[in-house]
Parts: sequence; structure tokens; C-alpha cells
Amino acid sequence: MARHSRLQKKAKSFLCAVAITAAAAAAPTFPKESTAEAEETIETVAPDPTVVAVVEGPGGIGYWIVAADGSVEIIGTSIVPPLGDREPITDRVRTAYAGAPGALGIWLELADGTKLAVGDPGPRIFTGNDRPPGWLFGLALKQLMKGRWIDEIDRGCVTELPRAVRIGQLLLPTMTESQFGAAIEESRDHQIAGILLSGGATPWIGRRINELQDFAGRIPLLMAADEEGGRVQRLHHVLPNLPSAARQVNERLELVAQRAERHATQMLEFGFDVNFAPVLDVGAGPGIGDRSFSNDPSLVADYGMATIEGLSDGGVLPVVKHFPGHGSASADSHLGRSVGPPLAQLRENDLVPFKEAISSRKVAVMVGHIEIPDLTGDLPASLSRAAIDGLLRNDLGFNGLVVTDALNMRAISDRWTVEEAVVMSLEAGADLMVLGTLAEVGAAFDAIDRAVHQGEVPVDRVDEAATHVLRAKKVNACTLVGRVRGVFNTVYDW
Repeated sequence: MARHSRLQKKAKSFLCAVAITAAAAAAPTFPKESTAEAEETIETVAPDPTVVAVVEGPGGIGYWIVAADGSVEIIGTSIVPPLGDREPITDRVRTAYAGAPGALGIWLELADGTKLAVGDPGPRIFTGNDRPPGWLFGLALKQLMKGRWIDEIDRGCVTELPRAVRIGQLLLPTMTESQFGAAIEESRDHQIAGILLSGGATPWIGRRINELQDFAGRIPLLMAADEEGGRVQRLHHVLPNLPSAARQVNERLELVAQRAERHATQMLEFGFDVNFAPVLDVGAGPGIGDRSFSNDPSLVADYGMATIEGLSDGGVLPVVKHFPGHGSASADSHLGRSVGPPLAQLRENDLVPFKEAISSRKVAVMVGHIEIPDLTGDLPASLSRAAIDGLLRNDLGFNGLVVTDALNMRAISDRWTVEEAVVMSLEAGADLMVLGTLAEVGAAFDAIDRAVHQGEVPVDRVDEAATHVLRAKKVNACTLVGRVRGVFNTVYDW
């Protein structure tokens, strides 16, 4: 074990030395008589470490990691070619291409179409989209060299994605089927994470979702619906009716799980991979009613878990709601402020089914707009760091996707604008903000961009949230580096 540890340290030291040497070699040099002029030209291109390309390394070994500002890092090889003089970078780098086979250089293509040589790329320019063999290993190696381990490699790669993509993946607008066509631009440019269906559905909804997914390309959309059963079932026109939660407790757990699995399979056939269900609220409080399984927390946990297992086995992500518990709240949060019981009562009662669901590691969690006076003060849980980052993540150990309830509900909209609400919920620890309409996307996007630039929300919080969303989509961020870009990039540089 000691020898293995020494070898690991030696290997890491060698790789770090290679990266440092390569970075130094990649720095452009210019003749002394033109230094001032060159520096003035380079200053027109703002520093931007966003990775735009991963290219096969010098001599076909290792990798060139190319950033938008023209900086180049050589990873995974001891071959560090003399790069010599390089023309000044006069515009943002759009992409990079490998040179001739075995050549010790690459071509940079700027946004204005200009092509610049780095090192000696040889006479040929390759413009295909194919990645070099083992390219993903190259990115993983870069993250390992930064001190990240296997389960954090994709988190590191998220930081390499364009800012616009990272922000867009945090927004989930609510739309009717007839409005889907209006989301083509946002889908194509990764400005939204997906769509939450409102209203009903027609038999053609699957075709419309497929068209949107085609536009989405490398980052698929999350397509979500409320399929609780009973009076809350958006797909009841195209899928079999489900009994309400209150009715399901009269059935065997096996039957509930089998029905949920069958329903999930049918949802997937129409393109829906997320179900905002089951409701894990204990009790039939205002706004809940027969959506709750029972007043008994153990029954809610049992039937909630049967539903979770079935949905998960059928390939659909269950989103349990409404954390930390809406069953005994004072009012319907659709209509205004809603106050829940003290935290001690929540721990004994309302949190029991949520603990069970979290332990399964098969769910996302929706945070409701309930105020818990001795936990959140006068803030709804969906905007409270104490509720999300504290109770949900730290106390209960949840490390998955956190979704807000719709931010156009009056418990929120009576007191905050959508711009304020998305920033507050993101800062509190939420990952995916549910918006009332597609029209709110622009304002929400700009608000997050501005808040990060002004220091209200740390960049790491955006990256963490985007990582959770991409993981829920089963997309490894490292497969996206250099292949996606935010067409409408952020206004601010952060």
C-alpha cells in the first residue's frame, strides 16, 4: 500500500510538472520591438478560460486543452514542443483543430473565421467533429490534477462549460402542449433545462417532444408532468387514469408499485422522463386533500416508497413533494402565505416519509413554499438556506436534485418578483427553479447572471446546481466540453 501511494504521488507530480511546463511553453512571445503593440492587441480579448476544444496532443500523445482566450494547456504527455512566436489573438477563439498526423501543433479558429497556428500544425486542417481516441480521459486527467476524485470529475467539467449553458440548465418553465413550439430557440441554445407540462395532452404530444429533443441535441430536455393520480394528472387524456393517493392506501403495496412502473413506462413512450410525484405530505391540509396518502407518516412512507420504486423501475425520475411537509400547513400556498408546524413536530411527523425517500437515492426533492417559523423565519422553505442547505442537505444528507415548487404561486409572487425569487432559491441551495411561463426565462436568466457577477451567488453554487441537473439527465458534463456553447452568452464576465 505504501509503495502504491508513493507511485501515485510520483505520477501526479510528473503530470503536474508537464502541465506547468506546457502552460509556460504555450505562452506567446513577440519580438521586442513590437511588444507594446502586441500587448495592446491582446488586451482587446478579455481573459476567458472557457474550454472550446480538446485536441489530440503533440505527436498524437496527450491532449491540447484550448480556451476561448487562446490560452493552450498540454495535458498527459511529456512532449512539449517549442511553440515559437504566435500571431496576436484579435478575437475570441471559436474552436481548434488537430494539425497533420503526428504534427507538433494545432490550428485555432477565431470567431471572425481567421485561422492561427500554434506550434507547427503541418499543412492540413481537420474540420471534423470527431474526438481523438481517449479524449474523455484527457479531461478526466485534467480534473484529477486539480485534486478532484472520480465522483467529482463531472463537477469539474461543469466549470468548463459556457456560463450561459450553466445558467440555462437551472430553469424549468411551465408550458402547455400548444406552446411547445415557442421553446425551440431555448431548447436549441440550452437556455432551459426542460419543460413542465401544464394543462392536458393530445395524442401528438410525443411527436412534439421528439422534435424539441432533436433541437436540444447534446443536452436533452427534462420533460416533466404532475402524474400524481386522482384530480392531478396532466396526461389523463392519453394515459390510463390513476387513483388518488388517498384511494391507493386501500390497495396492496405490490399493486401500487406495479401500477407506478407501468405508468412510468407509458410516460416514457410519450417522452416524459420526470414525474412530479408522489406527494409525501402527511395529512390532508389546505391545497393537499386526497393528494396525501394518509395522516399516518408510516403509511405515507410505505406507499410513497412503493410509488418511488415503481416509477424508478419504469425509467422515470420521481420528484417527491412538498418538503418539508405541507400536510398540516395553515393555507394553500397557491393562494398566499402558508405556515407549517414547528420544526420539532416536522421531525416527528412530516419528515418521516422524506427520510425514507432520501435513503433510496432514487428521487429528486421538491421544496414547497411553506414557512416554518423556528426554521425559516418568515421566508418560505423554497427560498430559505436553513431549509434547503441546512435541513435537507446537511441534516438529512440529501445530495441529489432539489427543485422548487412553481415560483409564480402567490406565496412567492405576492412578495417577490421572479427575478428576486430565482436568485434567493438558488442561493438557498435549490438547483432547478420552476417558472410560471416561458416568458419568465429571460428575466430569470439575467437575474442569475447579474447576481453571480455582483457576488450575491457564488459561481460554485451555480456549478453545483448545474451538476445536479445534468446528473439527473444522466449526462456527464465532460462529454459536453468544447461541444456546446451558449448562443446568447451572459452579459457579465464571471
